[in-house]
Amino acid sequence: MLLKKLSVFIGVLMFVFSCKQEELPTGIIEKEKMVNVLVDMQITDAQLNQVANIDTMLMQAKSRYTFIFKKHAIDSVMFSRSLNYYSLKSVELDKMYQTVIDSLELMKENAKPKPQKVKRVKKPK
Repeated sequence: MLLKKLSVFIGVLMFVFSCKQEELPTGIIEKEKMVNVLVDMQITDAQLNQVANIDTMLMQAKSRYTFIFKKHAIDSVMFSRSLNYYSLKSVELDKMYQTVIDSLELMKENAKPKPQKVKRVKKPK
């Protein structure tokens, strides 16, 4: 009887601990926040690719990336560590980048001008 109760207790403990979400190591950005950072990075990269002069692009890149890091309350080291961490988990990183792509496509769709309905006024005869 005691062995049966102990078996059930151990089984429940194993289930609880196996269902527990993996805790992130110290200094790693949470997935949701990382996705937001990656969205901002992709937008910045697209803007920087429009700059013809390499020196100008490099100067702008530094200030723009610094702005992104401040916006998200992170630094370049934390970003690099987090990107390295998630790149070792390719399935998670693929899901994160799919979310980034979906977010960018939604932004693109929302940026398109909406067609306006024009009311035609009939002229009296």
